[in-house]
Amino acid sequence: MKHYFQKVLWVIYIISISMIVRTHTFSQSHYKYRADSLSQLRSSAIHSFKKGEIQRGKNLFKKLIDNTCGPGNEQSEAALWQELAMLIRSRDTTGITRMYCFEKMVSLYKKAGIEDKEIESLKSIADLNMVHGKLDIAEAQLLNVLHRYKAIGYPKIYYVYDLLAVTNRYKGDFSKGILYGLKAVESMEASRDFSPATTIYSRIANMYRELGQTEKSVAWYWKVFRERKYTETVNQYMFRDAGFLARELIKLKKQKEALLFILDIQAKNKPNGVYAKASLLASLAYCYHALGQNQHAERYYRNLITLDSQLEKNNEVTTDVHYEIGQYFINKRQYGKAVIYLHKALNASEGVNSLSDNKEIYMMLYKSDSAMGNYRSAMQYLMKHKILSDSIFNETKSRQIEELHVRYEMAKRKKDMQLLNNQNQQAHKIKNITLGGAVLLLIVIVLLFNQYMIKQKSNRELETHQKELDQKNIFLEKLNAAQDKLLKEKEWLIGEVHHRVKNNLQMVISLLHSQSTYLKDVAAVAAVKDSLFRMQAMSLIHQKLYEHKNTNTIEMPEYINDLVADLRESADTISQIDFEPTIEPLNLDVSQALPLGLIINESIVNIIKYAFPQPSSGVVQISLLRDGPDHILLKISDNGIGLPPGFDITEHHSLGFNLIRGLAKQLKGSFSIESDQGVHITVRFVDLNK
Repeated sequence: MKHYFQKVLWVIYIISISMIVRTHTFSQSHYKYRADSLSQLRSSAIHSFKKGEIQRGKNLFKKLIDNTCGPGNEQSEAALWQELAMLIRSRDTTGITRMYCFEKMVSLYKKAGIEDKEIESLKSIADLNMVHGKLDIAEAQLLNVLHRYKAIGYPKIYYVYDLLAVTNRYKGDFSKGILYGLKAVESMEASRDFSPATTIYSRIANMYRELGQTEKSVAWYWKVFRERKYTETVNQYMFRDAGFLARELIKLKKQKEALLFILDIQAKNKPNGVYAKASLLASLAYCYHALGQNQHAERYYRNLITLDSQLEKNNEVTTDVHYEIGQYFINKRQYGKAVIYLHKALNASEGVNSLSDNKEIYMMLYKSDSAMGNYRSAMQYLMKHKILSDSIFNETKSRQIEELHVRYEMAKRKKDMQLLNNQNQQAHKIKNITLGGAVLLLIVIVLLFNQYMIKQKSNRELETHQKELDQKNIFLEKLNAAQDKLLKEKEWLIGEVHHRVKNNLQMVISLLHSQSTYLKDVAAVAAVKDSLFRMQAMSLIHQKLYEHKNTNTIEMPEYINDLVADLRESADTISQIDFEPTIEPLNLDVSQALPLGLIINESIVNIIKYAFPQPSSGVVQISLLRDGPDHILLKISDNGIGLPPGFDITEHHSLGFNLIRGLAKQLKGSFSIESDQGVHITVRFVDLNK
C-alpha cells in the first residue's frame, strides 16, 4: 500500500511539472504573438497615413494605444500619443486631432509625475493654438509655460520666448514681439546653445522688416546666414529668409549685391522641395526686375506661375508666391489677374498671415481696384490698410520698439564693457606674469650661460677623449679587417682540406675497387666492398661540407638521400628494394653527421646482404626525427626475413654490429635492434646544437 501511494504521488508530480512547462511555453508564445501583432498594427497605421487614408490610420493607431497601454504605462502611452500627433496635420479638425493628442499627453505625464514633459506638452498646445490663430489663448498658455519652466529651473526657455515673439508678431504687437525675441537671444547666449539661433534671429529680422526698419532687419538677417551650415534637409525657410534679405538689400539700393547673394545661396545648397524652389524663383525674379533685366525676370515669373499649381493652400510660402505674382501682374498692368492672386494670398486660413502681411495685401488690392475703376472696394481696402497700419505703427509702439532696441544695444554694450574689463584685468594679470616671467627668464639665462661655459669645458675634454677613441677605433678596424681576412683564409683552407680529403678518399675508393677485381677470396672481396661503402659515406660528408661552404654542419635530408642513392647505384641487388626516407630538416654537427652516416651505411649494407636472400622486392624505411626538445631518433626498418631464431645481439660480435655500437657510443646515444617481421634498428642520441 505504501509503494502504491508513492507511485500516485510521483505521477501527480510529473503531471504538475508538465502543466507548468506547457503554461510557460504558451505564455512565451502568446507574448511573442502579441508583440508581433502590435508591431504589425503600428506599421499598418503609419502606412495608412502615408497613403492618405487618414481616418483609417487614426483608428488603427487608437487601437494600438488601447491594446498597448494600461495603468502604470503612462509614459509609454504618452509617447504613442505624441507619435500619432506628428502624423496628423496641424489643421486637421476631424475625429482625433493633434490638439486631442497633446491634451492626452498632458494628462498622462501629470499622472506619471513627469513635470518637464507635462510642461512641454502644454507648450505644444500653445504652439498649436497660435497656428490656428487663437493668439490671445496661445500667449496666456505660453506665459504659464514660461512661469512653470522657470520654477523647475529648465534651461531652454528661449524656445518659449521665441514662440511668444511669434505670437505677438501675428497679433501686430511688434513691441512685445521684439521684446520676447531679444529675451530669447539673451537666454540662448547665456545657455551657450546656439542650435536654434537661425530661427530666433530670423524671427527678429522679419519683425524689423515688417516694421520698415530695413537696416536693422538686414543686420539680423546677416546674423541668420552667418550661423547657417547649409546642410538642412528641408531648406524652404533658408531660401525664404534669403529672399527677404535680398528684398531688404534692394530697398537700400544694393540690387547687385542682392542678386549675387541669392546666386551664392543657390550654389551652396540646391532647393529641396517645391516650396524652396518657389522661394528661389520668386527671389530671382524680384532681383532681376529690380536690376531692370526684365527678360530674365519674366522667365522666372513664368516658371513661378507654373509652379503655383503644386503649392498647397495655407502655407506661408504659398502666400508669399501669390503676393509676388499679384505684384508681377500689377507691374504688367494686368489688374484682373493680380486681384485673383492677391485674394488667394488674403484668403489663407487664420494664423498663416501676419497683420503686416494682410496690410500689404490690402494696399496691393487698393491699387488694383483703383486702376480698374472699382473705387468703392478700393476705398474699403485702403481703410483696412490704414487701420492695420495705425495699429502697428502708432507713435507709442514705435517709441517702445526704439526703446527696446536701445535697451538691447545698451545691454549688449554693457556686456561688451564687462568683457573688456575682464580682458583688461586679464591683461594686467598677463603684464604681471610677463614681468615675473622676464625676471625668471633672466635668472634662467644666467644659469644657462653658466651651464654653457661648463659644457664648453666638458666638450673640450670630450674632444680630446674622442680623438683618442678615434685612433683606437682605427686600430681596431684594421685589426678586425685583418681578422676577417684571416677568417676567410681559414674558411677557404678548411674548404680546401675537405675538398682534398674527399678527393683522397675517392682515390682510395678507386684503388680498393681496382684491387677487389684481382681478389679471388669471396670474404676478402666482401670486406673490401664493405670498406668501399664506409669510405663512400665519409667522402660524401666532406663533399657536402665543401659544396655548401659550411665547415660545421651537414643538412641531413640531402646527405641521407644522396647516401641512399649512392648505395642504390653501388649494390647489385638493390634494384628490387624500395627506400622510404622520412627525414626532418635537421642540420647536424660534423662530429655527429659522420658517425650517423656510417651507422646508416652499415645498416643498409647489412639489410642488402641478409634481409632479402631471395630475389624479391622489399621496403626499407629510414626516419630521422626529433624525439623531445633535446634528442634525435634514427630508425631503420625492413620487412625482410629478420634475425635468425635464437640470435642474441649481445653475444654477436661481427664487425658491422660492433661498428654500430661504437658509433652509437660516439654519438653519446643508445642503440637497440629488434626482429619483428623484419629488423628494426633504433639509435637515440643527444642533439649537440641545442
